[in-house]
Amino acid sequence: MGIPTFNQKIITPKNHTNIIQENQIQNGKWELTADVVVIGSGAGGAVAASELAKNGWKVVLIEEGSYFTPAQFNSDEFISQARLYRDAGFIVTEEQTLSILQGKSIGGSTTVNWQTSLYPPDYVTNEWSERFGWQGYSRDEMDPYVSEVHERLGVHEVPDNLVNANNNVLRVGGKKVGLTPQVLRNNNRGCIGLGRCGLGCPINAKQSAFLTWIPDAIEAGAIVVSNMRAAKIKEGKIKTVIAEFTPDAYEAAPKEVIQIMEIKAPVVIVSAGAIEGPALLQRSGIGNGWVGRNLKVHPTSTIFGKFDSEIKMFHGPPQSIVIKDGHNQNGTGYGYWLEAAPYRPTLASSLVPFYGKQQFDVMKDFTNYNAGIVLVRDGADGEANASVKYSLGRRKVYFELTPTDGLNMLRGLKALAEVTVAAGAKELIFPFTRFTEPYKVTGNDNFDWILKESTKPGDLTVGSAHPHGSIQSANDPEKGAVDLNLEIYGHKNIFVMDASVYPTGLSVNPQITTMSIVLRASRNLASQKEERTKV
Repeated sequence: MGIPTFNQKIITPKNHTNIIQENQIQNGKWELTADVVVIGSGAGGAVAASELAKNGWKVVLIEEGSYFTPAQFNSDEFISQARLYRDAGFIVTEEQTLSILQGKSIGGSTTVNWQTSLYPPDYVTNEWSERFGWQGYSRDEMDPYVSEVHERLGVHEVPDNLVNANNNVLRVGGKKVGLTPQVLRNNNRGCIGLGRCGLGCPINAKQSAFLTWIPDAIEAGAIVVSNMRAAKIKEGKIKTVIAEFTPDAYEAAPKEVIQIMEIKAPVVIVSAGAIEGPALLQRSGIGNGWVGRNLKVHPTSTIFGKFDSEIKMFHGPPQSIVIKDGHNQNGTGYGYWLEAAPYRPTLASSLVPFYGKQQFDVMKDFTNYNAGIVLVRDGADGEANASVKYSLGRRKVYFELTPTDGLNMLRGLKALAEVTVAAGAKELIFPFTRFTEPYKVTGNDNFDWILKESTKPGDLTVGSAHPHGSIQSANDPEKGAVDLNLEIYGHKNIFVMDASVYPTGLSVNPQITTMSIVLRASRNLASQKEERTKV
């Protein structure tokens, strides 16, 4: 599959000289006007820009990351993580209790995600309705939007021939212990199982936003600019978004670049993600006390299992099997489920809780290890103990597992250990930092002890790839930062349209839900063009 022709119109640093000449830009400052400025090009921003542009809005979309074509995607983990991920793949909380993976490029995290395509179960959307006034978000009620997203992205079940050995551990082991492994849906057209999703798909099989909604937006007239970081939003009847040039660390910038963009528009849509979005609003003095509060991260922990045969966890589609049996503990709607992770050596070594020779010995046998992960729907105790704060000139993230979320993590790790051993693992590497060597499987193993392990900061390795909910939506400003139309309370015509708006833990990989909800919200906004853009 080729690169969409309209992507040639994405304004990258290489185009700056032409833009400067065509617009007679002075002193590196490009001033322009629009009906709406969209900040961020991921699952939220790309969809919003496309929908509004198709409905006749003059759209300017800015993205802090660079624009990469498949020719630039390669298997070099260090360079790929540095270029395609925020903070080089390691957004670390202030207390070093959590490491977060989040994409940063044209297409956002959709460029590097693992394709898993899900919508939350009804007990999640029922909680949204009952507690926060979110009406009409059940899977059945959202079907027109979800189906439209599925069609645009090519969502389908992973064929059996592409279920790799890493995921097959869950299928084989899960069945042996009496669980119900299920086949996942992925978003691609023509996947051949290269296993490089997290580093960018080099054959354009994965239908990332830069292959779908972004060219759709450009075709409809949107201006899309890479390497521009939104520094501040200035309030007023006409808003002003100030953006600053952000060069790629691995590519020399041209001698002449646009240093600053000053975009004036009556409407602004913040789609900068659950980490940078609240930081932008806070430094702009926009929003109430819920901005940055109750960050949800879908906390994740890993068990590596060593097998006699090669697994090569990084080969094939990253995620094709899921075990959901533990997801609704005691009817609460909170719990865990099990998936696989396609870690490559750099990321895998960072998760092995050993040092020196012991870590080296594990990595020598890397191809014989599988990686299973536990994902916990955070928020079982009410508000999550996590937040984003912008202070002293920088963004800071805070996180700590709450007691019930921690217990659900331990329950998941116990189940994952049992599944991995049932599939034939001879050794396990647990995420508990007290371990100094792999656990040797005896055949008479009982993992009840896991339920007594500590989940205090520093005792358990926890990660995240799904930050969300830090600018949550609710029917009352006492319960959220944005209203049910995703407009920020107290600030007319400033919207948040991305994974930040979920009022509870989402429970699933967020791409499909985010695209579907933003499609609904932006289509509603698009119908109000005359009212919203009249000045």
